[in-house]
Amino acid sequence: MNAPFVRRTWIEIDLDTLVNNYKEAKRMTRPGVRFACVVKSNAYGHGLYRVAQALQAEGADLFAVSCVREALCLRRAGIRADVLVMGLCDAELCRDAVEAGLLLTVASLAEGERLSAAAQEAGRPARVHVKVDTGFHRLGFEATPQAADEIARLSHLAGIRVEGLYSHLALIDRERDAYQHANLLRMRAWLAERGVEVAEMHICDSIGMMRYPEWQHDIVRAGALLFGVRPGHTEDMPFACDPALTFKTTIAQIHDVAPGEPVGYDDRANLTRPSRIATLCAGYGDGYPRCMGGVAGVGVRGRLAPVVGLVCMDQMMADVTDIPDAAPGDEVTLLGGMIPFAQYADWANTNRNEAISILSKRPPRVYYRAGRIAFVDDELTPTL
Repeated sequence: MNAPFVRRTWIEIDLDTLVNNYKEAKRMTRPGVRFACVVKSNAYGHGLYRVAQALQAEGADLFAVSCVREALCLRRAGIRADVLVMGLCDAELCRDAVEAGLLLTVASLAEGERLSAAAQEAGRPARVHVKVDTGFHRLGFEATPQAADEIARLSHLAGIRVEGLYSHLALIDRERDAYQHANLLRMRAWLAERGVEVAEMHICDSIGMMRYPEWQHDIVRAGALLFGVRPGHTEDMPFACDPALTFKTTIAQIHDVAPGEPVGYDDRANLTRPSRIATLCAGYGDGYPRCMGGVAGVGVRGRLAPVVGLVCMDQMMADVTDIPDAAPGDEVTLLGGMIPFAQYADWANTNRNEAISILSKRPPRVYYRAGRIAFVDDELTPTL
């Protein structure tokens, strides 16, 4: 979809920055290690298929998503690279997933049996990466010899082709991470004893690949790095990692409000001086957190304007008293640009990944190449 650019509330994505981040992250990957571009959750709010198309054009040959529906969306968008589904395969979509040639996570023998049946129906093998719970306690086979027996049985099911073995680090501290990594190595050894050899093993995400380069193994799975979320404690490492996204809105109206008056739903936010209050065309329905009122700021004409009152579903208010030239129609920066990801996340009492991933599909995505608009995707403006 390439819709008209409606300047109300929108999200700008710089595809050149995205590609540069990809190249830099690949540069930090050891030779021979495959690089999985993690584009789950609508590519961390950036737009799933546009991001994948841009990265595939730069040579990306492996993507990772959370669910089969995301993976099938990539296939419909012309992504022919390998796609790893890191969540469970929905029973209703097993056959579609097999026919699409996806790499499917299996975390139990029962799941493997469902995929085996789907593979036999489809007349082609189910490509499987086995997930091991090495101590994160979220998803996977237990890291025990008994579970290795089950995985060996899984590998012999009709239509099942085990291609990978993986886990995920909790990233609590090095001691705990080392324990998890050792558990994955033990599982690979137990499987080898049972005659099961896997072609690829992986455990590192964006943080893991930077913190433990010696554990990169056959694949690294990087998402945050692509989108400009630099892992902590890497400030001294010589690589670029710039935000590719800016979240913007406009001023709808400005009111002169007397001291003592409340603003919006929040009757605790009484003004202490005569104020100019700007109503903005964005709210938590667009992905701007409701909790930001009285905490955050927005960028207006290059200056920071405090957010006042509770953020509404579709609108929010900012105090522009100290920005006298602010006017209806002005562009306002909510996130990105002069509002750093880290600062925004601190205001919202969350992390940077959530801050960008919760951006809704209501704001159009406006994609730039070489400083010019390349695409505008608007979920609410169908192509007629």
